[in-house]
Amino acid sequence: MHTLSWNDNNIPHQIALEEEGPHTRIEMRIVKDIEPEVIGLSVDWPMEKLIDAWQGAAMPVSQAFDDGELFSHVRVLFNLENGCVIWMVNHIKMPCGNKMSTDRLAWVPAMHGKDGKLSAI
Repeated sequence: MHTLSWNDNNIPHQIALEEEGPHTRIEMRIVKDIEPEVIGLSVDWPMEKLIDAWQGAAMPVSQAFDDGELFSHVRVLFNLENGCVIWMVNHIKMPCGNKMSTDRLAWVPAMHGKDGKLSAI
């Protein structure tokens, strides 16, 4: 496993990459008040390409929604030659006041995160 570094010390999450034959598995550990959530995605890119594409931060491509109970936001983690990997951020405030995550990673073909939005390549 190869762990990537965030440029933002306020983000306690971790992203690690692991080779799976011709694919690379992206594993993200989301840290909130309740048990950390571990999400993953296998992509058809070698680990070196993902390491090169990592900019040390997640690039927002949507406006954040936050009503105090639910926070939702979409961010790009990796722009690659023929698409991008997005992180759909969802934080829910529980009745006890703690926050939990219900996040997801996804591959979006033919689009890149650019200038704060998803754009066709």
